[in-house]
Amino acid sequence: MNTIIKQISLLYNQELYSDLLKLGELAISAFDQKHDPTLQFGKFQLQVYYAEALYNTQQYQTAESTYTTALQMRKYLLKSKNAKVQEDKEFMTDVDIKYKIHLCCLKLKRSQRAIEVLQSISARNRTPKINMALGNLYRDSGMERPAIACYKEVLKECPLAMDVVENLLKLGVKGTEVNSLMLGATTELNWISIWLRGLAEMYLREYRSAVATFKSLDTPGNLCNNSALLVNMAQCHNLLCDEAKALAALQRVARNEPYYINGRDLLATLLANSTEKEHHKDLEHLIPDFDTSLWSTEHWVVMGYHMFVNSKYERAAYFGQQACLLNKRNIEALLLKAATFMQINKYHEASLHYREALQYCPNRFESNYGLVQSYVAMNRLREAMTVAKNTCKQMDHAPAALTLYASVLLKDPMNTVQVRNILELAITNDPNYTHGVCMLAEQLEHEQSYDEAIALLKRHAEVKSSSKVHQMLADCYRRLQKDDDALEHYHIALRLDSQNQRALEGINNIGRSPPSNKMDSSYYMSMGGESTTYTSQAPTGSDHEADGDTDTEQWPNNGHDVMTFD
Repeated sequence: MNTIIKQISLLYNQELYSDLLKLGELAISAFDQKHDPTLQFGKFQLQVYYAEALYNTQQYQTAESTYTTALQMRKYLLKSKNAKVQEDKEFMTDVDIKYKIHLCCLKLKRSQRAIEVLQSISARNRTPKINMALGNLYRDSGMERPAIACYKEVLKECPLAMDVVENLLKLGVKGTEVNSLMLGATTELNWISIWLRGLAEMYLREYRSAVATFKSLDTPGNLCNNSALLVNMAQCHNLLCDEAKALAALQRVARNEPYYINGRDLLATLLANSTEKEHHKDLEHLIPDFDTSLWSTEHWVVMGYHMFVNSKYERAAYFGQQACLLNKRNIEALLLKAATFMQINKYHEASLHYREALQYCPNRFESNYGLVQSYVAMNRLREAMTVAKNTCKQMDHAPAALTLYASVLLKDPMNTVQVRNILELAITNDPNYTHGVCMLAEQLEHEQSYDEAIALLKRHAEVKSSSKVHQMLADCYRRLQKDDDALEHYHIALRLDSQNQRALEGINNIGRSPPSNKMDSSYYMSMGGESTTYTSQAPTGSDHEADGDTDTEQWPNNGHDVMTFD
């Protein structure tokens, strides 16, 4: 038997798993016919090698069964005090076999069974690998306290286990406590201490401080152009609703490391949500060129958004679902599916996905925004208002959250005074927030406070000029019958954006009677209108040119426009 074991071991070491399977299957049958007690350890070894080959050829169910058989055989050998087991105790211990069984369970999506298998290992026999696996399972099952306990055990033995550190911070453990578990391992590595401080700030939602900390590392001699660093900075910028900076950071990653996976799903989201057609084309460069069996969640999200921007919603939904199957906690995949449902008027399904995304990141603006959007589309205004109000709390009254709340309040004309106060607060918090400035200017225009609106827009134009701002200035001048000033700003608006239809219409109407001062809710204030596009929202159908392969035949629009808080 030693000869066959030696040959099977050779096949295993050379990773010739298909050969091992064929030989192992025959050998197991042959030696099962022999009842010699001295062969028991060899039979055990055969089962282990055979199980390993099954696992490595993705036959997980059979592998789990074979590992279980091997585990029972090993227990029998130990109980019978087999001499060879005593001599070779390190050959696939009980802990090793149970870890392998847990891996099979994960592949088969049996997470509870995986937990039970690892829990059967006594605490004193749990290696860092076991504690890490158990911690991840507890975390994914929502069992935070036992997850934290497992992660701490890992950190005690492996103080620079960075994934463990990040998981502890995500679960709310204070940075000082985490640092105390790493004591001594970071004293000579100053950049690690700074990195940990940045992570702690990020998970405490102190995003501006985190960005500053990470930026201090993005310098020559430290971690300049490090992809993980740039992805963290992008995530912070995105949670601060600064999509431009988030996109710039992720584009640096894509240039430096074209095949870097982490953050690629967020990059796809930002590119798809951009109003620039060039960004939509950039999605094509992110599409993987290898077999789909090797795709990660991020790859499916990229492909989904590529279909989305080309109005192929059925395919986008399919790719989003594939991403969710690989990682049900992936926010970008959930947002992709939700945005797709919005496009095909399945508002209830969209709201479910937005709510699920909020469970994993309550202060992500796109999720809150989308949920409000879906409720308004279903005419559930009370719930929309509740969500929008809660968004302000979750995002610490960020301008984007305040303008979202104001947009919902505008559905009721009785809230005019409250809306103005909210918009003024948004601008106070960030005077450069164009969306809030434009909404407040339109509100002032509705109140016939044209001089105030002009003063507000002119101040903003000096700091952050845009086609929309100049076009709104021109609209105000036209209402005051100051046609020369209006014409000047319409021309500036068109120089900045030749596709600004509102400016073109304004020029054509110069000299005619000014429009009524009734609020043009279809343009500025309601959930539509290109002039107040919020770039982090999912693009609407009007953003994309339909092609011959569009999915609108399968899922008709039924004549209802998707409402947006633009």
